[in-house]
This record gives sequence, structure tokens and C-alpha cells, in this order.
Amino acid sequence: MERLLEKSLDDQYALERERKAVEDVLNRRLRWALLPLGIVFAIAALYLDISTRIAIPVLVERLDTVTVVGQRADYDVFSLNAGAFLRIAPSAVVSGVIASWIAVWAGTYYRRDFIAPMYVLIGLVYAAVLTASLALLIPLNVFALDLFGMAITDAEIPHSSELSLFSRKLSGIAPFSYVVTGMERAMWTAAGFVVFGLVGVRLVGGLGSSVRVSRAVIVNAIIGIVFIGVLHSGAAGIHQYLFDRFVQPSSEEILDYDEV
Repeated sequence: MERLLEKSLDDQYALERERKAVEDVLNRRLRWALLPLGIVFAIAALYLDISTRIAIPVLVERLDTVTVVGQRADYDVFSLNAGAFLRIAPSAVVSGVIASWIAVWAGTYYRRDFIAPMYVLIGLVYAAVLTASLALLIPLNVFALDLFGMAITDAEIPHSSELSLFSRKLSGIAPFSYVVTGMERAMWTAAGFVVFGLVGVRLVGGLGSSVRVSRAVIVNAIIGIVFIGVLHSGAAGIHQYLFDRFVQPSSEEILDYDEV
């Protein structure tokens, strides 16, 4: 009887090890599959963030034109200078890599018994890590640009000099303020990261093989490039829509808005 019991326990342990090995492989594949979108949505978040923050001085000036309480002044977004944005984009690229990698690792750390909560956790961790990473890396990126004489000017991105996070004299509180004011945008970014990531994985039929993982990486990269292209070009009004719906404060909030 003892031998039968020991054999049964050994079989259970073997099955558990096999299950864990399979899950580890799937988790690694998911990290690679979602990585392109993790980077792309970090870039998109920074793009929208800059669009929002440089609009604040203009909206403050236009407060007198607001006739309905609770509404904001009209504001038409514009495409950011590509060269200037590309110089600040490395902070978003690195943040996207860090955030997506940590998010998928944290979300898949335990067993995959509940898929929906797993992806919710991935999104929450991605939002938190992305915001914190940007808050730390943007000032470093700005410092490096200033050091090499490549600082972003108002001629390239209007009102950029008024953003304390882009300032050469960065205060210690600026990164913390960025985290507080950037979490809402990060949550929307995380939602897009997870949803588009799932679409890409489903389009290739899952992550059951290395070939499918490669296809998922390519598909998600294409989705991300198209999204960034549409956002920057303003096609279909996506940039304006996101600005109006997700990141634009109301007129009453503008005066209290901390330009960070």
C-alpha cells in the first residue's frame, strides 16, 4: 500500500512539474509576443502626454472664451515635430520594454487557472510600471539631449519649455507629480496594450509553437506601427478623439493643473 501511495505521489509530482514546464514556456512566449505592443503603446502614451501638456497654456489663455460651465475651450491638436519627438522617444522605448516584460511576468507568475484576472493584472502592472519608468527616464533623456546639444526647443514643440519635466532645472518632485497626473492615461494605454495584444495572438492562432510566436511578434509589430502612423498623421481623427476623450482636462481643472 505504501509503495502504491508513493508511486501515486511521484506521478502527481511529475504531472505538476510537466504542467509547470509547459506554463513557463507559454509565459515566455507571451512576453515576447506582447513586447512590440508594449513598446508601441508606451510611445503612444508619451506622444499623447506631450500633446496634452503643451495644450494647457493655450487652454488657460482661452478660458475667457468658455461660455458653458464644465466645458473647455476648443483646441485642435496637431502632429508633433517628428524629429523632436524621436529624440525623446528612447525614454518611451525603454519604458515600454521594462513595463511589458515585468507586467507579463507578474501576471503569469501563478497558475493560469483564471485567464481574465491574469490579463487584468498584466494591464494594471503595465500601467503602474510604465508611468514610473517614464517619470524616471524622461528627465534622463532630456538631460542627455541637453548634454549633447540636442535639446528640444519651442520652435520644434510649442510650449515645451514650460513643462517642468522637460526643464533643465528639474525639481525632485517632478517625477512624482508625473506619476500622479499620468496614471489615468497609463490605464487607457494598458487597456489598449492588452486588447490589441490579445487580438494579435488570436490572429495567429495562439502561442502553441515557436513559429506562431514569431508570427505574433510580427503581427503585433505591424499593428503597432499602423497605430503610431495613424496617431501621428491624425488620420480618421484618432489623435483628436483620444485627446478629447481620454486626456483632456475640463476647463475648471486647467487652472489647478500642474504642468509637469
